[in-house]
Amino acid sequence: MNTHETQAAQVFLAHHDFVKGVALKYAPWPGLMEDITQQVFLEFLAKEAQWDLSTDARPLLATMTRHIALRQWRERTRQQPEVVQKLADHIRLLAEEREAPPRYEEEISVLRGCLQKLPEKSRELVELYYYNDIGTPQIADQINMKADTVCRALSRVREKLRECIERATATSQGGPAHA
Repeated sequence: MNTHETQAAQVFLAHHDFVKGVALKYAPWPGLMEDITQQVFLEFLAKEAQWDLSTDARPLLATMTRHIALRQWRERTRQQPEVVQKLADHIRLLAEEREAPPRYEEEISVLRGCLQKLPEKSRELVELYYYNDIGTPQIADQINMKADTVCRALSRVREKLRECIERATATSQGGPAHA
């Protein structure tokens, strides 16, 4: 084994449980999980020269696991009666529908965009309060304001964010954009 193969094997082993979890999600029955995981390992190593092992391997491994699981599913059901094949196809389609990205990812993206549109002071308040988990009295001390003034400012920022998110989601869903 060359050093890149060794590194690829180590990357896979570091994510072995993750791959097993993804395999279990797509396996038509739990006993196939190990077969799928083993096949992912073999194919991951066979193509190790193609992978950038310095980046997070989970998206790649998840995609590989999904494709291998679906391939094995098709191979195993090919010899089954037609009714079992149709059932397997139906279950496969249901699994693919679940692969649509959750809506919250879109909402988080919209929220991040709205945060970037805020004035710097407002972004600083949001960062201190929500991301750094600092209370309003401590924020007030840091920026030389009264605690109730910080509370009112945070309330106004939340309202601006709410309006921005509503505009952005209405626009993305084909609704009218409000000024």
